[in-house]
Amino acid sequence: MAGHPRLLLIVAQSARMLAQSARREGFTPRVADCFADIDTLEAADRFLKLSALDNLEAHQWLQAIITLSDDEPCWLICGTGIERFYPALLQLPPHIKFAGPSYECFEQICLPEKWITILDSLSLPHPPTTFQKKQTSNSKWLAKSAASWGGTHIVEANSVAESPDRYYQQYIEGISGSVLFLAAANDIQLLLFNQQFTRETNDFSLKAITNELQLNPNQRQFLHQALQKLTLRLALSGLMSLDFLLNPAGEIFLLEINPRPTASCQLLPATASIINWQLTGSTGFIPEATDELSKKKRLLWFCFAPEQIIIPADFDWPDYCNDLPAGGSVIDKDDIICSLMLDETEQNNAHHLAKILVKHLSVTA
Repeated sequence: MAGHPRLLLIVAQSARMLAQSARREGFTPRVADCFADIDTLEAADRFLKLSALDNLEAHQWLQAIITLSDDEPCWLICGTGIERFYPALLQLPPHIKFAGPSYECFEQICLPEKWITILDSLSLPHPPTTFQKKQTSNSKWLAKSAASWGGTHIVEANSVAESPDRYYQQYIEGISGSVLFLAAANDIQLLLFNQQFTRETNDFSLKAITNELQLNPNQRQFLHQALQKLTLRLALSGLMSLDFLLNPAGEIFLLEINPRPTASCQLLPATASIINWQLTGSTGFIPEATDELSKKKRLLWFCFAPEQIIIPADFDWPDYCNDLPAGGSVIDKDDIICSLMLDETEQNNAHHLAKILVKHLSVTA
């Protein structure tokens, strides 16, 4: 990225992964997120704390970006939250260059009615979808909220009242998967095929992601062709992921595109040039990635609090822990304490390691 600013603004619900990547790749990261975790602050040159995204107004999100820039030429990369705040990108001052899709692209991806219309026009399969609540007893339907993330917004349709903010999809039994890809100039490169795990049968909160999803050549080709069609239609650019369902018969149903670098980027090798890829893709060029990207098996595990926990001062976090809350932080029941990044030899012990961590936090508090 010679000739471009090395100052980088990062705004996300949790910005640790992007901030650490930016620092490693030689950028100066100024960061705004909702958590101010220890490892985020260590990577950030400057930091602003955001309110919880559900309580944040678009003008506050935009003002945080402008404040961080300090009127200096810079790039802006956004993580979780951009799905809700993308209209504010139209108000960015000229010294801030956004690295990501266009406003028109966000609008097509983030508004469910437009997204489903695009899938239908391209003859791409998706779960049966309606924008009015269906009353049926012979099939299970899910209610989903637009511009949300992490699965926390997904509930059984019969458990909630109809709302204009919700849309409804028929439940399909199978494996929850995602493909991490890089798009630029009407071209794509598939990086990782991932499997996603939720907390419980009827709790769709994301608990873990692994890059061990096994797909046959026909399934991989289908996803490549689907993303090629979507990229040509939407002018996708940058790192993003496509969520899908794989049913027992091997059929794939597309769910949604996450139009930003996602948590699954952490399953790439630690040396992956996430920031440079995002910037390069956003300027219309697609870099070559190595075939070794998916060779090393990794598991990203989110450690949830079984009860309210107060983080002890100077806690000795294990090396495999990331997104580390500061001493004195109050983690409410069912909120995420931290994330665990485990390699192939540790994956089977993820649940056990999380339980031990929670026990140590409770004992030392």
